Amino acid sequence: MKQLVIIVAVLVVLGAIAGLIALVVLRVRVRKLLSTRTEPESESVLRTLQARRPTFEMTAVCRFDAPPDRVYDALTEGAFSWFPLINGIRYQGTDRGVGALRTLDALLFASVEQVTHAEPGRRLTVAGIRTSVPLAVLTYRQDFRLAPTANGGTEVSWTVGGRPAIFAFLPASWAAPFVRPFARFALGRLSTRVSA
Repeated sequence: MKQLVIIVAVLVVLGAIAGLIALVVLRVRVRKLLSTRTEPESESVLRTLQARRPTFEMTAVCRFDAPPDRVYDALTEGAFSWFPLINGIRYQGTDRGVGALRTLDALLFASVEQVTHAEPGRRLTVAGIRTSVPLAVLTYRQDFRLAPTANGGTEVSWTVGGRPAIFAFLPASWAAPFVRPFARFALGRLSTRVSA
């Protein structure tokens, strides 16, 4: 019995050490990506990325009591910064249109996104062209579609699709029903950035 306790204790300590090492590696990869200057991808590369079928895709819909232009502005300025451990999204320049690059900066994940479609007040689409964990998330696409509501508000439909570098042959869309409530909550928190 004493040997079993020792073995379990050693395994717990080794697991904790492995977990800490993984956290340090993730943070180092984030810092490396954030410090690297990224150039926009060519149209042909973007078409190739978008032509690949995502292994995971889901859509979340939320309504806001603000006009589409105001909601769109909130999506382009500091989106997701309301979450702990996420510094938000920052554009690499002043351009917000097609071809602009923006960086998602979180404690353990970072990515560089390129705007592929921008219609202020109507639609914003970005492609994740670099990530700090390419084996887990090689590329992804986010599509925000905004529609005015009868009461002067906005309905936002957010579709996210992604593809890992490894195991891309495995469909992961089965997870969408489990992820959708969290995505809806995340999108709904955009209301903290939209003043009516």
